[in-house]
Amino acid sequence: MDDYYFETENETTFDDEQRVEPGDERSTAIATAHSWELPYLDDEPLLIDSESAARVGGEELARIGAAPVRCGDGNVRVVLADATPERIAGIREHFSGAVDIGVVKTSTLASLLDAASMAAVAPGSDQITNGAAAAAPVWGRSLERVLTAFDTEATRLQDLRNKLQELGGEMGAREQRVQELETELQRVRLERLRDQEAVDRLRHDLADRNNRLERALAKTQELAAIIQGGHLQ
Repeated sequence: MDDYYFETENETTFDDEQRVEPGDERSTAIATAHSWELPYLDDEPLLIDSESAARVGGEELARIGAAPVRCGDGNVRVVLADATPERIAGIREHFSGAVDIGVVKTSTLASLLDAASMAAVAPGSDQITNGAAAAAPVWGRSLERVLTAFDTEATRLQDLRNKLQELGGEMGAREQRVQELETELQRVRLERLRDQEAVDRLRHDLADRNNRLERALAKTQELAAIIQGGHLQ
């Protein structure tokens, strides 16, 4: 068993076996480490491994509940607070199968995940350690991350508003075009009615002229018959 388990605070020894008194975050983490035979790393200075954090991504690290850290010996390990088979399998999936896994307190993991998220967004920035010395920078970066997310959302909403305004302008132009087409169609219909009326008048005039010609022809024939009869007498 690693020396990480032999802590003095909140611990008792019974029959040469280490026992952890429940009731605080540190004891819970030590108990988890003991149960899974993993080293307890919360007492070591831990640095976020920016390269690994950037490769996996802050959201994915938060999802699996683990953070890549560089320990005092220079080796990269992955730490978690709540060990489950699924979480360990997720770590093996994203990191080398031979990577060492350690246990830290829940609050320490939260700070490390915040730092990992910042490192994933801006790789190559200063690495963040765990513990009280890093609390203020982590909270500052958390606030900065929230403000950045807010600015990003505000920018996205402004872009959406601009697109809606453009769409509204296009819809207004289309509506105006539809009204223009309806007006043009109404004008064409009116002209067609006028043309139809003109055609009807021409047909009426033509029929009237035909009637007049027929009557004139009939009178002409009558006169011709009268003239012819007078000649016969």
